[in-house]
Amino acid sequence: MPSSLSSELSNYRYIDEIKSTHSFINGKDFFDSEKLPAHLVKIGAQMGSPTNKITASMIVKRMAFYGVIHLYAMSVWNKRLVVDIDELKVVENPGDPLWLPEFYFGEYTFIDVENVRTLLREEVIAEVFSGFFHPLLETLRNVTRFSKLVMWENIAIYIFWLYESLLNNEEYNALHNRLRDDFHFIVHEASPALFGPYKNNPLSRFDSEKVIREKNIEPIRVRKTCCFSNLLEKKKNRCSTCPNGCNMPPI
Repeated sequence: MPSSLSSELSNYRYIDEIKSTHSFINGKDFFDSEKLPAHLVKIGAQMGSPTNKITASMIVKRMAFYGVIHLYAMSVWNKRLVVDIDELKVVENPGDPLWLPEFYFGEYTFIDVENVRTLLREEVIAEVFSGFFHPLLETLRNVTRFSKLVMWENIAIYIFWLYESLLNNEEYNALHNRLRDDFHFIVHEASPALFGPYKNNPLSRFDSEKVIREKNIEPIRVRKTCCFSNLLEKKKNRCSTCPNGCNMPPI
């Protein structure tokens, strides 16, 4: 990947090399119900998470950036990023108390989507959501019994953040039509089958109207579910978008 493109994706936790001071988890371990429990314990201890369920919620929030990277490449560069999950490394900084990993893809390819964009856009969505996030959530659900509804919202908030931040950035003014179209399609028009065996698009329900809340100057989209990040030992405070009454005991 050219250094200029790599630099753009570094804003979304992509790295093109693994430093000797960092450790990593093979991406496919998160889809393995036998290997996942050990990672839950290790990551949970690093974050100060009181339960495996809360750790699962935090893992999904961090892994959401895998999808952000792919959708950025599609909407900004007009390219489909093809990654081999067997090569994916989730790269950790051992001193990071909130476990904010980066993503190393190893070998990958780009496919230009401009001439067949309608078809390849669906392929990107299917690859990211049905091919990656659905099995990730299924494995986490099977191991921890944590709510898939919360985990889908954990993904949705970062999809919303990506497109809304790009649309609010003058640097991307020339791409606004495509960004708006992709954003609307992903959240409201994409077939449920592109996300997995669902009857409804799992992102649509979370696209609520923004409101002014508490001390926020700008309108925010209040979550429908709580991710429980306030229960992490190193965090303790609510997210500004958290629904009312989310200060619950560990689950």
